Amino acid sequence: MKNILIVNQSAELYGADKAILELIENYPQGYNPIVVLHEEGPLKELLEKKGIEVVKCSVIKVKRGILTPRFFLQLPFEVLKSFLTIKKHLKGRKIDLIHSNATSVFIGAFYAYFFRIKHLWHVHEIIIHPKKVSEAYPKIVNFLSDHVIFNSLATAKHFLSICPKLEKKSCIIHNGQNRICSFSNESRFSIRKNEFKINEQTIAIGLIGRISRIKGQFVLLESFKILVSKYDNLHLVFIGSVAAGQEPILISLKSQINDLQLSDKVSIIDFKENIWPYYDALDIVTVPSVEPESFGLVATEAMLSSKPVVASRIGGLQEIVEDGMSGYFFEPGNVQELATQIEKLIKSPDTMNTMGKFGLNRVEKEFNTNKFVSKISALYDKMSVGK
Repeated sequence: MKNILIVNQSAELYGADKAILELIENYPQGYNPIVVLHEEGPLKELLEKKGIEVVKCSVIKVKRGILTPRFFLQLPFEVLKSFLTIKKHLKGRKIDLIHSNATSVFIGAFYAYFFRIKHLWHVHEIIIHPKKVSEAYPKIVNFLSDHVIFNSLATAKHFLSICPKLEKKSCIIHNGQNRICSFSNESRFSIRKNEFKINEQTIAIGLIGRISRIKGQFVLLESFKILVSKYDNLHLVFIGSVAAGQEPILISLKSQINDLQLSDKVSIIDFKENIWPYYDALDIVTVPSVEPESFGLVATEAMLSSKPVVASRIGGLQEIVEDGMSGYFFEPGNVQELATQIEKLIKSPDTMNTMGKFGLNRVEKEFNTNKFVSKISALYDKMSVGK
């Protein structure tokens, strides 16, 4: 059995977290995952319930605003502390490969470099701002990795445009998913009645994901204002929580809802570990991101739930949604076009149903778990792990 040290960016259950959980739950035979996390959270709880080893220590997570002189002064001590924690947990066991699941975490890269272990960097981000960081990251990834997985063609194009050398050591593996629970009419009715406060005649339009400036909640809200001026039977649902330190964004969103006099037409629901019943309770799912999504897991989840998707024509979403078949695209930030595309679905329940079925078939064929896991397993083998 070969030990793989997986370093993840958080213990939450958003995009990259769900992708690595899907891999671990269906891990290739012959490989043993040991997961490094820096915090408590639902991902850590799920892994431990499944008997997966978890090491809790700093993953050296880099994010906006952290690159200060103080950060660099403390960095050697934090790295050493993490090294010692990991070594203590391993109790002499050999690590055959390190799999870093996000470019924002560096302890895997440092550990692999220092102890001469092969390093696989799994890229789930398209970094646009700040520009200097955007230009530096691909070069850092190239220097500190033996192989790189890009989660979409869009992600690969962005990194390769800055550092063409990465092409020789990289591949594209789309995220894969299987739906983990079946549809339930009882659950759908309960959520709509008790949480959305709507009946079956109301069309529920939803955005599922972290509440953030880049996810498009404010764009969708403006579009929804246009739609409710024409249709009475609509309700908007935001499902997701705000990141620590970003609470003013949620406050601003609530304030704008009040200013637009939409409080009785909009629901904000905290992050849900089991999100599938909430997809079932929606009629239309939107992904109105204002910056490129590297993949767009919300789109595949919605399609697995047989929902039509209205998405920004940007990033990896263009590889998932087929315009006019499983949903519609609109130009990022274009409030009127977003409203127009949603309105097409409001006017045609048959189109909603047809697109939902097409999307389900597409995800089951192109973005399934077996394909995802088998490609990563082949890459592990290709890297001659343990030799």
